[in-house]
Amino acid sequence: MADHGEVRGFKTYSTGTHKINLKIEEMTNNYWMFLGIISQASPILSTTSGRFAGFTIRQTNVWIGIPYAASPIGLRRWQKVQPYVLSAKLKDTVQNATHYGPSCPQIDRTGMTPEPFDEDCLYLNIWAPRDPPVQSIGYPVMLWIHGGGFFEGSSLQIIYDGLSWTNAAIQASNSFIMVSINYRLKVMGFFAQSALVDDHGQTIANQGISDQRMAMQWVRNDIRQFGGNSDSITLMGQSAGSHSVCTHIVSPLSTNLFHAGILDSGTCHTPTYLRDKQFAHSTANELALLVECNMTDSKHLLLNAAVNVPIPSSTSLAFKDQTKIDGVFPFDLIVDGIEIPVHPLQAFLLGNFNDVPILIGATQGELLLRFLYEKYFHGPTSAEDYLTRVLPIATYNQSEVQALYALDKFNGNYSEAFVALMSQGHFLCGARLMAGYTKRQPTYL
Repeated sequence: MADHGEVRGFKTYSTGTHKINLKIEEMTNNYWMFLGIISQASPILSTTSGRFAGFTIRQTNVWIGIPYAASPIGLRRWQKVQPYVLSAKLKDTVQNATHYGPSCPQIDRTGMTPEPFDEDCLYLNIWAPRDPPVQSIGYPVMLWIHGGGFFEGSSLQIIYDGLSWTNAAIQASNSFIMVSINYRLKVMGFFAQSALVDDHGQTIANQGISDQRMAMQWVRNDIRQFGGNSDSITLMGQSAGSHSVCTHIVSPLSTNLFHAGILDSGTCHTPTYLRDKQFAHSTANELALLVECNMTDSKHLLLNAAVNVPIPSSTSLAFKDQTKIDGVFPFDLIVDGIEIPVHPLQAFLLGNFNDVPILIGATQGELLLRFLYEKYFHGPTSAEDYLTRVLPIATYNQSEVQALYALDKFNGNYSEAFVALMSQGHFLCGARLMAGYTKRQPTYL
């Protein structure tokens, strides 16, 4: 566990690796200051989490590593997220929002997600135009939810840095504020067990979704301090982040916390990341057996054992077959009756969802990199393997669908056919279906 000192997330970490990371950041900041790109005058703002000093790069004010919730550590592990409570000691202290908070614990695949990893990871980052808004209502706000299959990813990843986004928008005279967040992942963020209930006896699950919602609430309450319009918040995400946006669209608990959605490669009414409580409880019990843990004392479960949990026998046969080509991880979105009250498809068909404008689409070849590099992805090894194993399973033996992905349509390239089949089946078809469900509001596909 990293030692954060008195101010959570802002002091130098205790391990050598963390000190090196921070030292590199300091050297980089000094270099930009030398060029006159980073201003030494730190913008200081007051929030519900305290007072924070950021920095300015070109035309953008930046604050990174602001806590938006109480640390989910100790007795708060696996509990619903709790609001951040500002201590009396920090009430009049200006804290430095100049270093990212840690990434949430995950399977550490070197180079994919920046270190450090720590359960104390519920932080957000803000990039806002340096100049105050011309209109009194403030700048529109984009709240970014990172992807990574709910098992990896972080707001620290360089591709999610908001500086290029906000500076480009400023240059185009279309300024907005960008916010990125961390949220709990996999066994820490999507764990459910029959004995894990709150004080009212309600199921506790989807902790990562409740984290996201707490960040949404923080932005709703505090973004005006940064020049933002709290009545113009757009949720946007890619892959698991897109699934998350969809989840907030169907969740009554997220009503009025956002006003539009941008979804790229992920909808919540498809089975990719969706589990029922029976599945969730079964995987929790399997994990307990694997690590020889008494489930009456569930806080001793081990994170690094999650990937070894087998798919429970309660899973339908058709869904189990999918694991022969696309590895199914055990800890994902759960139809728990609270965070996700009903299956999202049912919510869409009945019209019981948050009516907000959406922009929805899919990344071309979304699963290409996973097919090439992910060890849990079991793609075809030959043309014969594609035709006899993959195609029947992926299409649920639907001959009309199989005809669309026949090898002759891809010049005999079975790898290209597989990537198209899985990418379009998982993401593009789902996007088109959701666009039809949400057409009561402006929907752009």
